[in-house]
Amino acid sequence: MKISAILLAGGQSKRMGKDKAFLRLGKKAFIRIIAEKLSTYCNQIVVSGNKEGELYLSHLKEIDAEISFIKDKNPYAGPLNGIISCREYIKHELVFIATCDTPFLNQELIPFFYRKINSYDAVIPVVSGKLQFLNTLYTQKSIEIGESIYEKNVRSLYKWVENLNIKKIEEREIKKIDKDALTYWSINTPEDYERIKYLWRKKGG
Repeated sequence: MKISAILLAGGQSKRMGKDKAFLRLGKKAFIRIIAEKLSTYCNQIVVSGNKEGELYLSHLKEIDAEISFIKDKNPYAGPLNGIISCREYIKHELVFIATCDTPFLNQELIPFFYRKINSYDAVIPVVSGKLQFLNTLYTQKSIEIGESIYEKNVRSLYKWVENLNIKKIEEREIKKIDKDALTYWSINTPEDYERIKYLWRKKGG
């Protein structure tokens, strides 16, 4: 099972007021927590961001994966921009696209999606009635399609996925692996951060 990962860490974090990639749970930054989980099944991790690369990479030392940093082509232009900025550096046909504001990512979803993707372009979970475009598995082909529509000034992940042959995964299937589907809980505000710190402590983090 050879899978690359793109770790999106280039958002503006406007609602949080500080860069979410470097928020901490315990002694580790979100970006470190997520990269460690990705490395369980992904032997290549490409970090997409808008600050100096060393700022991100300094948190990712001694992780068992090949890790590199790519600066977004168009800073703060959205997640599709970050994804296509990494395309030419991806080594494997399958790509797990993760985001830096979901520290409760359950890495056991990666092999689950691997078994589901078959001849599809992407596996898209449906959680709380919404398509989840991140923290899931894509093919190289799907990212090439994303690049082609981005060049036509399409920035929406929804519009991108509309152009793909996707396998939808229902929430009940996700919850067999991730009981509360916390993989898809994005931490966007200081209130979210306080709640997740409480939950982290409650889980023994």
